[in-house]
Amino acid sequence: MDKLAFFRRFDFPFYQAAVLGGLLLVFALPLHAEVVNINRADAATLQHYLKGVGEVKAKAIVAYRDRKGSFNSPEELTYVPGIGPATVEKNRKNISVKRGVTRLSIGKSKAGKMNTSSSRRSNESNSG
Repeated sequence: MDKLAFFRRFDFPFYQAAVLGGLLLVFALPLHAEVVNINRADAATLQHYLKGVGEVKAKAIVAYRDRKGSFNSPEELTYVPGIGPATVEKNRKNISVKRGVTRLSIGKSKAGKMNTSSSRRSNESNSG
């Protein structure tokens, strides 16, 4: 079967591009955005769910929180070195100081690699 038959139904390249662009957009967006509790989330969870926050910034957030205590508002994230107002703004709807995700479920990571550290620990405890 011709893989492009669907697109050939449209006479104009504009429509083909619009359909293809729409499909790409639908599959590129997450089905739902998670709210993250920045006062309780571990570094892996912060890294996974917050845009512009990689491993170094996620660990900096946790270290700052451990030294200074809980955040009272999302804006207080800007006190963490490397986190600016732009990072807070683009994640505003996903940040909470009272509710939300605190741990990344097994199998999820920002890079798409399987997170096996928890399962490895359980295998070690079962074997010994």
